[in-house]
Amino acid sequence: MNRAVSDRGLTLLELVAVMAIFALVAVMGLQALSGMMRARDRLSVADEEAAALARGLTLLRADLKSATGASFWPSETPDPQPPLLDRSAEDGWLAFTTAGRVVLPEALLAGQERVIWRHDRQDERLTRRVWPVLRPASAQALAPETEVFDRIAGFRVRSYAGPEEGWIDGWGQPNPLARTTLPKAVEVRIDSERYGPLRVMVAWP
Repeated sequence: MNRAVSDRGLTLLELVAVMAIFALVAVMGLQALSGMMRARDRLSVADEEAAALARGLTLLRADLKSATGASFWPSETPDPQPPLLDRSAEDGWLAFTTAGRVVLPEALLAGQERVIWRHDRQDERLTRRVWPVLRPASAQALAPETEVFDRIAGFRVRSYAGPEEGWIDGWGQPNPLARTTLPKAVEVRIDSERYGPLRVMVAWP
């Protein structure tokens, strides 16, 4: 009698129960795997965004540290611009002259540039643009804009004039007198929708 019971195999009900258990385990495993893949994708995106943020801030800081006291002569006007011109409040851009950059032998450049950081308020982008020379013959010398940051809500600059005047806005503009030298220091504030307020401060001797 015991042999007859052991030889009868699984009933249909038992087989369905076993298959249901296996299906449940498979679904749980699939959900865990999907969760791990989503977490990996989120970490990859976060790493890429953090790397882009670090590159952008490093580039801005390097530009500011390379600032020099040379003026810039735009191609459309005979009047020179001061070494640093802050129009971040009015037009959303900051321009300054840099020097001491590495220049390739075949580039035929003087190692001085005019760098423009501009906040595109409509598209909420922060871009960078470069004049490769300080006396361009025409506007064709101006390099195209390169996007550095996106989702930027604000871009403001203030300059330190010294202990008497303190921090002021609009350096280089004739209000009431144009300043033809670099300030003692400059602070750039970038309001990022993703990272919040970002600040870069550089002082010059």
